[in-house]
Amino acid sequence: MKYSLMAASIIFGLSGQAIAAPYKLTELPTSDIGKMHYVTDVNESGDAIGRVTNLYNLPVDITYIDFQDNSITSYYDNYKGLLEDRDETISFTLDDIQNGDALSTDAEALTFMLGYLSSGAQGASAEFQKVSSVAGLEYAGNSVNLIDIFDVESPDYAGLTRSVSNALTAVAADGTVVGWGSAPFKKITFTPEGESEAKTYFVRDWHARGIVISPGGKRIILDPPFTQYGGYSIANDITLTDEGNYLVVGQASIGLPENSQTTITDNCDDKSEPEAACIWRQGRGVYDLRAYQWTLDKDFNVIDTKDLGIGLERKDDENNPFYSSAYAINKAGIAIGKSRIRIDDSLKAFEEPGYYQDGQFFTLREHDDFYQSGFALDINDSNVIAGYVGRQIQGSLFDVTGFYYDMNDKKFVELPIYFSGSDTRVRDINNVGYMVGEGEVEKNVTNPRTEAFMYKIGDEKLTNINDLLPCKSDDFPYTVSEAIRITDDNTIYAVAAKTVTKLDSFGNPDKDSDGNVALESVVVPVVLTQTGSTELEQCVAPETETYERQSASLGWLSLLALPLAWTRRRRRK
Repeated sequence: MKYSLMAASIIFGLSGQAIAAPYKLTELPTSDIGKMHYVTDVNESGDAIGRVTNLYNLPVDITYIDFQDNSITSYYDNYKGLLEDRDETISFTLDDIQNGDALSTDAEALTFMLGYLSSGAQGASAEFQKVSSVAGLEYAGNSVNLIDIFDVESPDYAGLTRSVSNALTAVAADGTVVGWGSAPFKKITFTPEGESEAKTYFVRDWHARGIVISPGGKRIILDPPFTQYGGYSIANDITLTDEGNYLVVGQASIGLPENSQTTITDNCDDKSEPEAACIWRQGRGVYDLRAYQWTLDKDFNVIDTKDLGIGLERKDDENNPFYSSAYAINKAGIAIGKSRIRIDDSLKAFEEPGYYQDGQFFTLREHDDFYQSGFALDINDSNVIAGYVGRQIQGSLFDVTGFYYDMNDKKFVELPIYFSGSDTRVRDINNVGYMVGEGEVEKNVTNPRTEAFMYKIGDEKLTNINDLLPCKSDDFPYTVSEAIRITDDNTIYAVAAKTVTKLDSFGNPDKDSDGNVALESVVVPVVLTQTGSTELEQCVAPETETYERQSASLGWLSLLALPLAWTRRRRRK
Protein backbone atom coordinates (compact mmCIF):
# COMPACT_ATOMS: atom_id res chain seq x y z
CA MET A 1 0.00 0.00 0.00
CA LYS A 2 1.23 3.47 -0.86
CA TYR A 3 0.67 6.51 1.30
CA SER A 4 0.82 10.22 0.62
CA LEU A 5 3.67 11.69 2.65
CA MET A 6 3.94 15.17 1.18
CA ALA A 7 4.81 18.03 3.46
CA ALA A 8 2.05 20.20 4.86
CA SER A 9 3.25 23.09 2.70
CA ILE A 10 2.35 21.35 -0.58
CA ILE A 11 0.21 23.53 -2.81
CA PHE A 12 -1.90 21.54 -5.22
CA GLY A 13 -1.47 22.95 -8.70
CA LEU A 14 -2.49 20.34 -11.23
CA SER A 15 -1.85 21.04 -14.89
CA GLY A 16 -1.92 19.15 -18.15
CA GLN A 17 1.66 19.82 -19.08
CA ALA A 18 4.50 17.36 -18.54
CA ILE A 19 6.61 18.08 -15.48
CA ALA A 20 9.90 16.79 -14.20
CA ALA A 21 10.06 14.84 -10.95
CA PRO A 22 12.17 16.39 -8.16
CA TYR A 23 14.76 13.60 -8.46
CA LYS A 24 16.09 11.57 -11.34
CA LEU A 25 17.39 8.02 -10.95
CA THR A 26 20.56 6.69 -12.54
CA GLU A 27 21.73 3.10 -12.21
CA LEU A 28 25.27 2.58 -11.05
CA PRO A 29 27.25 0.06 -13.13
CA THR A 30 26.90 -3.62 -12.34
CA SER A 31 29.02 -6.69 -12.98
CA ASP A 32 28.24 -9.92 -14.79
CA ILE A 33 29.55 -12.03 -11.92
CA GLY A 34 26.34 -12.05 -9.87
CA LYS A 35 22.66 -11.16 -9.65
CA MET A 36 22.08 -8.70 -6.78
CA HIS A 37 24.05 -5.45 -6.53
CA TYR A 38 24.23 -3.01 -3.63
CA VAL A 39 25.93 0.26 -2.73
CA THR A 40 27.27 0.44 0.85
CA ASP A 41 28.98 3.84 1.06
CA VAL A 42 30.06 6.88 -0.93
CA ASN A 43 32.05 10.03 -0.23
CA GLU A 44 31.29 13.62 -1.26
CA SER A 45 33.34 13.16 -4.44
CA GLY A 46 31.18 10.24 -5.57
CA ASP A 47 33.66 7.45 -4.85
CA ALA A 48 31.31 4.54 -4.14
CA ILE A 49 31.70 0.98 -2.90
CA GLY A 50 29.32 -1.94 -2.56
CA ARG A 51 28.86 -5.64 -3.04
CA VAL A 52 27.38 -8.21 -5.39
CA THR A 53 25.65 -11.37 -4.18
CA ASN A 54 24.09 -14.48 -5.72
CA LEU A 55 27.24 -15.12 -7.72
CA TYR A 56 27.10 -17.18 -10.90
CA ASN A 57 29.20 -20.27 -11.64
CA LEU A 58 30.18 -20.91 -8.05
CA PRO A 59 32.71 -23.75 -7.76
CA VAL A 60 31.68 -27.06 -6.20
CA ASP A 61 34.21 -29.72 -5.21
CA ILE A 62 32.63 -33.20 -5.29
CA THR A 63 35.79 -35.30 -4.99
CA TYR A 64 35.24 -36.08 -1.29
CA ILE A 65 31.43 -36.55 -1.33
CA ASP A 66 29.87 -39.99 -0.78
CA PHE A 67 26.93 -39.96 -3.19
CA GLN A 68 25.45 -43.06 -1.52
CA ASP A 69 25.19 -41.30 1.84
CA ASN A 70 21.65 -40.88 3.15
CA SER A 71 22.07 -37.12 3.59
CA ILE A 72 22.46 -36.46 -0.13
CA THR A 73 20.06 -39.15 -1.40
CA SER A 74 17.33 -37.82 0.92
CA TYR A 75 18.06 -34.24 -0.14
CA TYR A 76 17.78 -35.31 -3.78
CA ASP A 77 14.45 -37.06 -3.22
CA ASN A 78 13.04 -33.99 -1.46
CA TYR A 79 14.33 -31.69 -4.20
CA LYS A 80 12.79 -33.90 -6.87
CA GLY A 81 9.50 -33.93 -4.99
CA LEU A 82 9.39 -30.13 -4.79
CA LEU A 83 9.85 -29.89 -8.55
CA GLU A 84 7.14 -32.47 -9.19
CA ASP A 85 4.76 -30.48 -6.97
CA ARG A 86 5.27 -27.64 -9.45
CA ASP A 87 4.66 -30.00 -12.40
CA GLU A 88 8.35 -29.88 -13.29
CA THR A 89 10.68 -32.78 -14.04
CA ILE A 90 14.15 -32.99 -12.54
CA SER A 91 16.82 -32.85 -15.24
CA PHE A 92 19.68 -34.72 -13.58
CA THR A 93 20.51 -37.69 -11.39
CA LEU A 94 23.11 -38.01 -8.67
CA ASP A 95 25.09 -40.21 -11.07
CA ASP A 96 25.09 -37.34 -13.57
CA ILE A 97 26.75 -35.16 -10.96
CA GLN A 98 29.19 -37.77 -9.66
CA ASN A 99 30.31 -39.27 -12.96
CA GLY A 100 29.36 -36.72 -15.59
CA ASP A 101 29.64 -33.03 -16.27
CA ALA A 102 26.24 -31.98 -14.94
CA LEU A 103 27.71 -29.25 -12.72
CA SER A 104 29.11 -27.47 -15.77
CA THR A 105 26.17 -28.06 -18.13
CA ASP A 106 23.01 -28.18 -15.99
CA ALA A 107 22.23 -25.03 -13.99
CA GLU A 108 19.64 -26.89 -11.89
CA ALA A 109 22.25 -29.45 -10.84
CA LEU A 110 24.57 -26.67 -9.68
CA THR A 111 21.72 -25.04 -7.75
CA PHE A 112 20.97 -28.39 -6.14
CA MET A 113 24.54 -28.96 -4.99
CA LEU A 114 24.93 -25.44 -3.60
CA GLY A 115 21.71 -25.92 -1.66
CA TYR A 116 22.88 -29.27 -0.33
CA LEU A 117 26.22 -27.88 0.87
CA SER A 118 24.57 -25.03 2.78
CA SER A 119 21.66 -26.97 4.24
CA GLY A 120 21.28 -28.17 7.82
CA ALA A 121 23.97 -30.57 8.96
CA GLN A 122 26.18 -29.96 5.94
CA GLY A 123 26.29 -26.20 6.50
CA ALA A 124 27.19 -26.69 10.15
CA SER A 125 29.82 -29.36 9.51
CA ALA A 126 33.51 -28.80 8.74
CA GLU A 127 33.42 -31.96 6.63
CA PHE A 128 31.74 -30.12 3.75
CA GLN A 129 32.95 -27.39 1.41
CA LYS A 130 32.06 -23.81 2.40
CA VAL A 131 30.89 -21.51 -0.38
CA SER A 132 30.24 -17.76 0.00
CA SER A 133 28.21 -15.99 -2.66
CA VAL A 134 29.43 -12.40 -2.24
CA ALA A 135 32.15 -10.17 -3.70
CA GLY A 136 33.13 -6.58 -2.97
CA LEU A 137 32.67 -3.84 -5.56
CA GLU A 138 34.34 -0.52 -6.24
CA TYR A 139 32.31 1.64 -8.63
CA ALA A 140 34.55 3.30 -11.21
CA GLY A 141 32.84 5.50 -13.78
CA ASN A 142 30.87 3.23 -16.09
CA SER A 143 32.37 0.01 -14.74
CA VAL A 144 33.05 -1.79 -11.49
CA ASN A 145 36.16 -3.34 -10.00
CA LEU A 146 35.79 -6.59 -8.06
CA ILE A 147 37.53 -6.69 -4.69
CA ASP A 148 37.97 -10.10 -3.08
CA ILE A 149 39.64 -9.17 0.17
CA PHE A 150 41.36 -12.32 1.42
CA ASP A 151 40.44 -14.98 -1.13
CA VAL A 152 43.11 -17.05 -2.91
CA GLU A 153 43.35 -19.32 -5.93
CA SER A 154 42.02 -22.77 -5.15
CA PRO A 155 44.32 -25.80 -5.49
CA ASP A 156 41.27 -27.98 -6.17
CA TYR A 157 39.52 -26.14 -9.01
CA ALA A 158 40.06 -23.18 -11.33
CA GLY A 159 39.68 -19.72 -9.85
CA LEU A 160 39.25 -18.39 -6.34
CA THR A 161 38.00 -20.59 -3.51
CA ARG A 162 34.86 -18.41 -3.13
CA SER A 163 34.80 -19.40 0.52
CA VAL A 164 35.28 -15.98 2.13
CA SER A 165 33.24 -13.05 3.37
CA ASN A 166 33.85 -9.78 1.49
CA ALA A 167 32.48 -6.64 3.15
CA LEU A 168 33.48 -3.16 1.97
CA THR A 169 31.92 -0.88 4.55
CA ALA A 170 33.10 2.75 4.22
CA VAL A 171 35.11 5.14 2.07
CA ALA A 172 37.02 8.21 3.27
CA ALA A 173 37.11 11.65 1.64
CA ASP A 174 40.22 10.74 -0.40
CA GLY A 175 38.87 7.37 -1.56
CA THR A 176 40.54 5.18 1.07
CA VAL A 177 38.32 2.15 1.71
CA VAL A 178 37.81 0.01 4.79
CA GLY A 179 36.06 -3.30 5.25
CA TRP A 180 36.61 -6.80 6.48
CA GLY A 181 36.75 -10.37 5.31
CA SER A 182 37.25 -13.92 6.50
CA ALA A 183 40.18 -16.22 5.86
CA PRO A 184 39.75 -18.69 2.98
CA PHE A 185 38.88 -22.28 3.79
CA LYS A 186 41.39 -24.93 2.80
CA LYS A 187 40.77 -28.65 2.37
CA ILE A 188 42.79 -30.98 4.57
CA THR A 189 42.68 -34.64 5.59
CA PHE A 190 42.66 -35.74 9.22
CA THR A 191 42.39 -39.13 10.89
CA PRO A 192 40.27 -38.98 14.07
CA GLU A 193 41.67 -40.75 17.10
CA GLY A 194 40.65 -44.42 17.13
CA GLU A 195 39.81 -44.52 13.43
CA SER A 196 41.89 -45.94 10.60
CA GLU A 197 40.64 -43.86 7.66
CA ALA A 198 41.36 -40.21 7.09
CA LYS A 199 38.47 -37.77 6.57
CA THR A 200 38.26 -34.55 4.61
CA TYR A 201 37.81 -31.29 6.53
CA PHE A 202 37.54 -27.65 5.50
CA VAL A 203 39.31 -25.29 7.90
CA ARG A 204 40.49 -21.68 8.03
CA ASP A 205 43.03 -19.71 10.04
CA TRP A 206 40.81 -17.01 11.57
CA HIS A 207 37.25 -15.71 11.67
CA ALA A 208 37.69 -12.18 10.29
CA ARG A 209 40.12 -9.29 9.83
CA GLY A 210 39.53 -5.62 9.22
CA ILE A 211 41.38 -4.03 6.33
CA VAL A 212 42.29 -0.60 4.96
CA ILE A 213 42.80 -0.22 1.19
CA SER A 214 44.53 2.97 0.07
CA PRO A 215 43.63 4.75 -3.20
CA GLY A 216 46.85 3.31 -4.63
CA GLY A 217 45.86 -0.24 -3.69
CA LYS A 218 48.03 -0.68 -0.60
CA ARG A 219 46.41 -3.08 1.89
CA ILE A 220 46.82 -2.77 5.64
CA ILE A 221 45.41 -5.54 7.84
CA LEU A 222 43.94 -4.37 11.14
CA ASP A 223 44.89 -7.06 13.62
CA PRO A 224 42.94 -7.48 16.87
CA PRO A 225 44.82 -7.34 20.20
CA PHE A 226 43.87 -10.98 20.92
CA THR A 227 44.72 -13.45 18.17
CA GLN A 228 44.74 -16.80 19.95
CA TYR A 229 42.55 -19.31 18.10
CA GLY A 230 42.54 -16.88 15.18
CA GLY A 231 40.88 -13.86 16.71
CA TYR A 232 38.43 -11.44 15.15
CA SER A 233 38.40 -7.86 13.87
CA ILE A 234 36.21 -5.85 11.49
CA ALA A 235 36.33 -2.25 10.25
CA ASN A 236 33.00 -0.42 9.89
CA ASP A 237 33.92 3.21 9.23
CA ILE A 238 36.79 5.54 8.37
CA THR A 239 37.28 9.29 8.70
CA LEU A 240 40.09 11.42 7.27
CA THR A 241 40.92 14.13 9.79
CA ASP A 242 42.02 17.68 8.99
CA GLU A 243 45.49 16.69 10.25
CA GLY A 244 45.76 13.96 7.61
CA ASN A 245 45.30 10.93 9.86
CA TYR A 246 42.74 8.18 9.37
CA LEU A 247 40.41 7.13 12.18
CA VAL A 248 39.00 3.62 11.69
CA VAL A 249 36.44 2.03 14.00
CA GLY A 250 34.92 -1.42 14.23
CA GLN A 251 35.16 -4.36 16.58
CA ALA A 252 38.00 -6.60 17.78
CA SER A 253 38.63 -9.57 20.03
CA ILE A 254 40.41 -8.54 23.24
CA GLY A 255 40.40 -11.82 25.15
CA LEU A 256 38.74 -15.11 25.95
CA PRO A 257 36.51 -15.38 29.05
CA GLU A 258 36.74 -18.39 31.34
CA ASN A 259 33.68 -20.23 30.02
CA SER A 260 34.87 -19.91 26.43
CA GLN A 261 38.31 -21.19 27.32
CA THR A 262 36.74 -24.16 29.11
CA THR A 263 34.58 -24.95 26.08
CA ILE A 264 37.58 -24.88 23.75
CA THR A 265 39.78 -26.89 26.12
CA ASP A 266 37.11 -29.55 26.60
CA ASN A 267 36.04 -29.85 22.97
CA CYS A 268 38.82 -28.66 20.69
CA ASP A 269 41.49 -31.21 21.59
CA ASP A 270 42.63 -32.06 18.04
CA LYS A 271 41.64 -35.67 18.58
CA SER A 272 38.15 -36.31 17.23
CA GLU A 273 38.52 -33.55 14.64
CA PRO A 274 41.08 -30.87 13.72
CA GLU A 275 41.31 -28.12 16.33
CA ALA A 276 40.68 -25.51 13.62
CA ALA A 277 37.40 -27.20 12.67
CA CYS A 278 36.24 -27.07 16.27
CA ILE A 279 37.28 -23.41 16.65
CA TRP A 280 35.36 -22.49 13.49
CA ARG A 281 32.24 -24.13 14.85
CA GLN A 282 32.41 -22.09 18.07
CA GLY A 283 32.13 -18.88 16.04
CA ARG A 284 33.12 -15.33 16.97
CA GLY A 285 30.83 -15.46 20.01
CA VAL A 286 33.53 -17.13 22.12
CA TYR A 287 35.56 -13.91 22.30
CA ASP A 288 35.24 -10.83 24.42
CA LEU A 289 34.59 -8.34 21.62
CA ARG A 290 34.98 -4.59 22.00
CA ALA A 291 34.33 -1.47 20.01
CA TYR A 292 37.82 -0.69 18.72
CA GLN A 293 39.69 2.13 17.02
CA TRP A 294 42.79 2.12 14.83
CA THR A 295 44.59 5.36 13.91
CA LEU A 296 46.74 5.46 10.77
CA ASP A 297 49.05 8.24 9.60
CA LYS A 298 49.15 9.69 6.08
CA ASP A 299 51.46 6.87 5.00
CA PHE A 300 48.99 4.27 6.29
CA ASN A 301 51.06 3.17 9.25
CA VAL A 302 49.01 2.14 12.30
CA ILE A 303 50.19 4.62 14.94
CA ASP A 304 47.62 3.98 17.67
CA THR A 305 44.98 1.47 18.73
CA LYS A 306 42.48 1.59 21.56
CA ASP A 307 39.62 -0.28 23.16
CA LEU A 308 36.72 2.19 23.10
CA GLY A 309 34.91 0.61 26.03
CA ILE A 310 31.71 -1.18 26.98
CA GLY A 311 28.59 -0.25 28.91
CA LEU A 312 29.11 -2.57 31.88
CA GLU A 313 31.75 -4.14 34.08
CA ARG A 314 32.23 -7.88 34.50
CA LYS A 315 31.46 -9.23 37.96
CA ASP A 316 33.58 -11.88 39.63
CA ASP A 317 31.07 -14.65 38.87
CA GLU A 318 30.42 -13.64 35.25
CA ASN A 319 32.48 -15.78 32.89
CA ASN A 320 30.64 -15.44 29.57
CA PRO A 321 31.70 -13.17 26.68
CA PHE A 322 30.70 -9.49 26.73
CA TYR A 323 30.73 -7.29 23.67
CA SER A 324 30.38 -3.80 22.26
CA SER A 325 30.88 -2.47 18.74
CA ALA A 326 31.45 0.79 16.86
CA TYR A 327 29.79 1.64 13.54
CA ALA A 328 30.84 5.20 12.73
CA ILE A 329 33.15 8.03 13.76
CA ASN A 330 33.16 11.74 12.90
CA LYS A 331 36.00 14.24 12.48
CA ALA A 332 35.84 15.15 16.16
CA GLY A 333 36.75 11.54 16.95
CA ILE A 334 33.37 10.66 18.49
CA ALA A 335 32.61 7.01 17.80
CA ILE A 336 29.10 5.58 17.99
CA GLY A 337 27.68 2.07 18.05
CA LYS A 338 26.02 -0.33 20.47
CA SER A 339 26.90 -2.13 23.69
CA ARG A 340 25.48 -4.45 26.29
CA ILE A 341 24.48 -2.51 29.37
CA ARG A 342 23.42 -3.48 32.86
CA ILE A 343 19.96 -2.72 34.21
CA ASP A 344 18.97 -3.20 37.85
CA ASP A 345 22.26 -4.91 38.60
CA SER A 346 21.57 -7.55 35.96
CA LEU A 347 21.94 -8.15 32.24
CA LYS A 348 18.26 -7.84 31.35
CA ALA A 349 18.79 -5.32 28.56
CA PHE A 350 19.69 -6.07 25.00
CA GLU A 351 22.26 -3.95 23.21
CA GLU A 352 21.67 -0.23 23.50
CA PRO A 353 22.81 2.45 21.02
CA GLY A 354 25.24 5.06 22.28
CA TYR A 355 28.57 6.81 21.89
CA TYR A 356 32.11 6.33 23.20
CA GLN A 357 34.20 8.95 24.97
CA ASP A 358 37.27 8.60 27.18
CA GLY A 359 36.98 4.81 27.31
CA GLN A 360 33.34 4.86 28.38
CA PHE A 361 30.06 4.04 26.67
CA PHE A 362 27.12 6.43 27.07
CA THR A 363 23.54 5.42 26.24
CA LEU A 364 21.12 7.75 24.48
CA ARG A 365 17.87 7.03 26.35
CA GLU A 366 16.36 5.65 29.53
CA HIS A 367 15.16 2.08 29.80
CA ASP A 368 11.48 1.36 30.34
CA ASP A 369 9.67 -1.87 31.20
CA PHE A 370 10.18 -3.39 27.75
CA TYR A 371 13.18 -5.26 26.45
CA GLN A 372 14.98 -2.77 24.28
CA SER A 373 17.74 -2.88 21.71
CA GLY A 374 19.14 -0.59 19.08
CA PHE A 375 21.88 0.51 16.73
CA ALA A 376 23.58 3.89 16.42
CA LEU A 377 24.74 3.75 12.80
CA ASP A 378 25.90 7.24 11.85
CA ILE A 379 27.05 10.56 13.32
CA ASN A 380 27.55 13.83 11.46
CA ASP A 381 30.10 16.52 12.18
CA SER A 382 27.62 18.44 14.31
CA ASN A 383 27.44 15.46 16.69
CA VAL A 384 23.94 14.36 15.72
CA ILE A 385 23.62 10.57 15.93
CA ALA A 386 21.20 8.50 13.83
CA GLY A 387 20.07 4.89 13.90
CA TYR A 388 17.14 2.77 14.96
CA VAL A 389 15.80 1.16 18.13
CA GLY A 390 13.53 -1.77 18.86
CA ARG A 391 11.04 -2.60 21.59
CA GLN A 392 9.82 -6.13 22.26
CA ILE A 393 6.07 -6.40 21.80
CA GLN A 394 5.64 -10.16 22.15
CA GLY A 395 7.86 -13.20 21.91
CA SER A 396 10.62 -12.45 19.44
CA LEU A 397 8.70 -9.64 17.74
CA PHE A 398 10.02 -6.09 17.92
CA ASP A 399 8.71 -2.72 16.86
CA VAL A 400 11.58 -0.93 15.13
CA THR A 401 11.78 2.84 14.85
CA GLY A 402 14.36 5.27 13.48
CA PHE A 403 15.80 7.97 15.73
CA TYR A 404 18.23 10.84 15.99
CA TYR A 405 20.06 12.11 19.07
CA ASP A 406 21.61 15.56 19.31
CA MET A 407 24.60 15.38 21.65
CA ASN A 408 24.54 19.16 22.00
CA ASP A 409 21.20 19.28 23.82
CA LYS A 410 20.94 15.56 24.81
CA LYS A 411 17.73 15.26 22.80
CA PHE A 412 16.52 11.80 21.72
CA VAL A 413 13.80 11.87 19.04
CA GLU A 414 12.04 8.94 17.38
CA LEU A 415 11.10 9.49 13.74
CA PRO A 416 7.59 9.33 12.30
CA ILE A 417 6.59 6.11 10.54
CA TYR A 418 4.68 5.32 7.37
CA PHE A 419 1.75 3.85 9.31
CA SER A 420 1.03 2.32 12.71
CA GLY A 421 3.20 -0.78 13.12
CA SER A 422 5.58 0.07 10.25
CA ASP A 423 9.19 -0.82 11.08
CA THR A 424 11.51 2.07 10.17
CA ARG A 425 15.31 2.06 9.99
CA VAL A 426 17.58 5.08 9.57
CA ARG A 427 20.82 4.40 7.68
CA ASP A 428 22.51 7.79 7.31
CA ILE A 429 22.48 11.47 8.28
CA ASN A 430 24.26 14.28 6.45
CA ASN A 431 25.68 17.54 7.73
CA VAL A 432 22.61 19.57 6.79
CA GLY A 433 20.18 17.56 8.88
CA TYR A 434 18.68 15.16 6.34
CA MET A 435 18.36 11.45 7.07
CA VAL A 436 17.58 8.47 4.86
CA GLY A 437 16.56 4.87 5.42
CA GLU A 438 13.68 2.53 4.73
CA GLY A 439 10.27 1.76 6.21
CA GLU A 440 7.73 -0.99 5.79
CA VAL A 441 4.85 -0.19 3.47
CA GLU A 442 3.22 -3.62 3.86
CA LYS A 443 2.59 -5.49 7.07
CA ASN A 444 1.31 -8.96 7.99
CA VAL A 445 2.77 -10.56 4.87
CA THR A 446 5.41 -13.25 4.50
CA ASN A 447 8.02 -10.79 3.24
CA PRO A 448 7.14 -7.23 4.31
CA ARG A 449 7.96 -4.73 1.57
CA THR A 450 10.01 -1.63 2.35
CA GLU A 451 10.38 1.67 0.55
CA ALA A 452 13.06 4.28 1.06
CA PHE A 453 12.44 7.58 2.83
CA MET A 454 14.05 10.95 3.35
CA TYR A 455 13.48 12.94 6.53
CA LYS A 456 14.52 16.44 7.55
CA ILE A 457 15.10 17.05 11.24
CA GLY A 458 12.05 18.84 12.58
CA ASP A 459 9.57 17.53 10.02
CA GLU A 460 6.33 15.86 11.06
CA LYS A 461 6.37 13.20 8.34
CA LEU A 462 8.67 10.98 6.36
CA THR A 463 8.85 11.55 2.63
CA ASN A 464 8.73 8.40 0.52
CA ILE A 465 11.59 8.81 -1.94
CA ASN A 466 9.56 7.05 -4.63
CA ASP A 467 7.14 9.99 -4.52
CA LEU A 468 9.99 12.24 -5.67
CA LEU A 469 10.71 10.11 -8.76
CA PRO A 470 8.95 9.62 -12.09
CA CYS A 471 5.83 7.48 -12.07
CA LYS A 472 6.48 3.77 -12.35
CA SER A 473 6.09 2.49 -15.91
CA ASP A 474 7.67 0.22 -18.49
CA ASP A 475 10.21 2.99 -19.07
CA PHE A 476 10.76 3.51 -15.33
CA PRO A 477 10.49 0.07 -13.65
CA TYR A 478 12.13 1.01 -10.35
CA THR A 479 10.97 0.95 -6.74
CA VAL A 480 13.58 2.35 -4.37
CA SER A 481 13.51 0.00 -1.40
CA GLU A 482 16.47 1.19 0.73
CA ALA A 483 18.25 4.52 0.92
CA ILE A 484 21.82 3.95 2.08
CA ARG A 485 23.63 7.33 1.99
CA ILE A 486 22.79 11.01 1.55
CA THR A 487 25.56 13.47 0.75
CA ASP A 488 25.66 17.07 1.89
CA ASP A 489 24.05 18.27 -1.35
CA ASN A 490 21.25 15.72 -0.76
CA THR A 491 22.29 13.33 -3.49
CA ILE A 492 20.97 9.95 -2.42
CA TYR A 493 22.58 6.55 -2.98
CA ALA A 494 20.13 3.70 -2.71
CA VAL A 495 19.02 0.22 -3.70
CA ALA A 496 16.13 -0.20 -6.13
CA ALA A 497 14.14 -3.24 -7.17
CA LYS A 498 13.12 -3.91 -10.74
CA THR A 499 11.83 -6.87 -12.77
CA VAL A 500 14.20 -8.40 -15.32
CA THR A 501 14.75 -11.62 -17.23
CA LYS A 502 15.53 -14.39 -14.75
CA LEU A 503 19.05 -15.78 -14.91
CA ASP A 504 20.06 -19.26 -13.76
CA SER A 505 23.06 -20.27 -11.64
CA PHE A 506 25.30 -19.94 -14.72
CA GLY A 507 24.06 -16.42 -15.45
CA ASN A 508 22.06 -17.50 -18.52
CA PRO A 509 18.37 -16.73 -19.21
CA ASP A 510 16.14 -19.16 -17.34
CA LYS A 511 12.90 -20.65 -18.60
CA ASP A 512 9.78 -21.85 -16.85
CA SER A 513 8.20 -25.30 -17.18
CA ASP A 514 6.44 -24.21 -20.40
CA GLY A 515 9.68 -23.10 -22.02
CA ASN A 516 8.97 -19.40 -21.64
CA VAL A 517 11.63 -16.97 -20.45
CA ALA A 518 10.99 -16.36 -16.77
CA LEU A 519 11.09 -13.03 -14.94
CA GLU A 520 12.37 -12.15 -11.48
CA SER A 521 12.90 -9.15 -9.23
CA VAL A 522 16.50 -8.05 -8.64
CA VAL A 523 18.07 -5.15 -6.78
CA VAL A 524 20.43 -2.64 -8.38
CA PRO A 525 22.47 0.25 -6.94
CA VAL A 526 21.21 3.70 -7.93
CA VAL A 527 22.05 7.35 -7.44
CA LEU A 528 19.27 9.92 -7.11
CA THR A 529 20.09 13.50 -8.08
CA GLN A 530 17.95 16.62 -7.90
CA THR A 531 16.42 17.97 -11.11
CA GLY A 532 15.61 21.45 -9.82
CA SER A 533 11.88 20.75 -9.93
CA THR A 534 9.77 20.99 -6.77
CA GLU A 535 6.68 19.33 -8.24
CA LEU A 536 5.47 15.75 -8.08
CA GLU A 537 4.30 13.93 -11.18
CA GLN A 538 0.66 12.94 -11.49
CA CYS A 539 0.50 9.14 -11.44
CA VAL A 540 -2.26 6.67 -12.15
CA ALA A 541 -2.28 4.40 -9.12
CA PRO A 542 -2.39 0.61 -9.62
CA GLU A 543 -5.57 -1.13 -8.47
CA THR A 544 -3.73 -2.52 -5.45
CA GLU A 545 -2.88 0.98 -4.23
CA THR A 546 -5.27 3.38 -2.58
CA TYR A 547 -3.16 6.50 -2.99
CA GLU A 548 -2.96 8.53 -6.18
CA ARG A 549 0.04 10.80 -6.34
CA GLN A 550 -0.76 14.31 -7.53
CA SER A 551 1.22 16.98 -9.29
CA ALA A 552 2.00 19.51 -6.60
CA SER A 553 4.50 22.05 -5.40
CA LEU A 554 6.71 20.47 -2.73
CA GLY A 555 7.47 23.50 -0.60
CA TRP A 556 10.35 22.30 1.57
CA LEU A 557 12.02 20.55 -1.34
CA SER A 558 13.03 23.92 -2.75
CA LEU A 559 15.05 24.46 0.41
CA LEU A 560 17.29 21.45 -0.16
CA ALA A 561 20.02 23.49 -1.76
CA LEU A 562 20.06 26.13 0.96
CA PRO A 563 22.62 26.04 3.78
CA LEU A 564 21.11 25.02 7.12
CA ALA A 565 22.44 25.00 10.67
CA TRP A 566 24.89 22.16 10.03
CA THR A 567 27.63 23.64 7.87
CA ARG A 568 30.66 21.47 8.51
CA ARG A 569 31.56 18.79 6.02
CA ARG A 570 30.85 15.19 6.75
CA ARG A 571 33.32 12.71 8.17
CA ARG A 572 33.75 10.63 5.02
CA LYS A 573 31.48 12.12 2.42
